[in-house]
Amino acid sequence: MTFARPGWGREARRRGENVAMGTERIPYLLGYHEIARLFQVARDAPLQWRKRSLLQEPDCVISGSPYWLLPTVFALSKPGYREIDLQRLDDYKAGIPGGYVTHDTDQMPPLIGIQEVSWIFGKSSSAIGQWRNRGTLPRPDLTLSGSPLWRLETILADAERRDRSVSQTVIARIRAGERAQPSRRRLPSPHAGEQEIVPAARTFTSAEYPAATSFLESVLAAGHAVEIRPHPFNLPSPKQDISPLD
Repeated sequence: MTFARPGWGREARRRGENVAMGTERIPYLLGYHEIARLFQVARDAPLQWRKRSLLQEPDCVISGSPYWLLPTVFALSKPGYREIDLQRLDDYKAGIPGGYVTHDTDQMPPLIGIQEVSWIFGKSSSAIGQWRNRGTLPRPDLTLSGSPLWRLETILADAERRDRSVSQTVIARIRAGERAQPSRRRLPSPHAGEQEIVPAARTFTSAEYPAATSFLESVLAAGHAVEIRPHPFNLPSPKQDISPLD
């Protein structure tokens, strides 16, 4: 692995190469937590949607964490039971100044997380975490689902300012799209029984319409399918079973 000596950025500028200062705009990008907030569901609901292929594979993976572009998230919306809260959408957009909508990750500036930063400096992830705790890393350009993200150029400009050596080989790999991937452990099957908790079936009468509606909405919002089985019952009003399906 080849590391450039301090001052590499100044030399690059003298040669006429482009050394940006982290000013590229970042598109609207979301992790699991941001998706859950937009749809007002439990924080683990988007993971369940992904297991059921309701949420497609991530548009990008950074430091092992999956992220989706806003149009991909919009595709999850289903009128009547899985809808985006417009106020929360506005709040989310306000958190990414200069953000924009794109369908193409090729238009994104190179974004990196702790693991890619550790590659650049030839350090461990824990060492980079200590730098951050001591305030010797720049503030993240973006924080998604609790994970800090930087533009590649933000980290490189800061490295030059602090006279830190960087690996040009790693930088080239990152610019080519290489990122730390999640572990090879496969997502659990949605039919794996004990790996997924499905709400118990419930029975409602016609007089319990509000409760039945609330239960149905919560089950659908969690990504489950539902089977409704009307049947006669020895009560003044008929009953219906609402059963979530695996």
